[in-house]
Amino acid sequence: MTFEEQLSSEQIRTLPLRDAIAIDEHTVARAAIALMRTHHLGCAVIVDQNCRPTGVFTEQSVIRLLVAGASLDTTPISSFAEPDFSVVRASDPIMVAWKAVVDSGRRFMCVTDDDGYLIGLTGQRGLADYVCDCYAKQITVQRLGSAPWMLQREGA
Repeated sequence: MTFEEQLSSEQIRTLPLRDAIAIDEHTVARAAIALMRTHHLGCAVIVDQNCRPTGVFTEQSVIRLLVAGASLDTTPISSFAEPDFSVVRASDPIMVAWKAVVDSGRRFMCVTDDDGYLIGLTGQRGLADYVCDCYAKQITVQRLGSAPWMLQREGA
């Protein structure tokens, strides 16, 4: 099976999903940023009362907020949420997420169940982990600044 066939046949639910930070549109920026830092995540998902994604507040949103001089303590995140964000279903083929990353440069995608309820996040990191799992024997990790392993000699 080719890599493309594998992407088309496996579902997004098989990717390593990250827990999403689900927040209300009225949450102030400082609170959202604190949650993002605590969870080591570059975005928070704005959800409605039914836990369906309505937007995302990302690190880029924070930059736009700061450049605009808006108050972190009074500005609701909905004022600076990303206007365009990706939502994929867990039952979609991984190829859908792959194309969103490649074609649109998406870092994060909201993953929902078939009813539209938020169940997690995926994106560049989830896909990179997937590729590493698929090709574990072909992929090696190298420390920054070190010589490529095949150029290092062992022994005398």
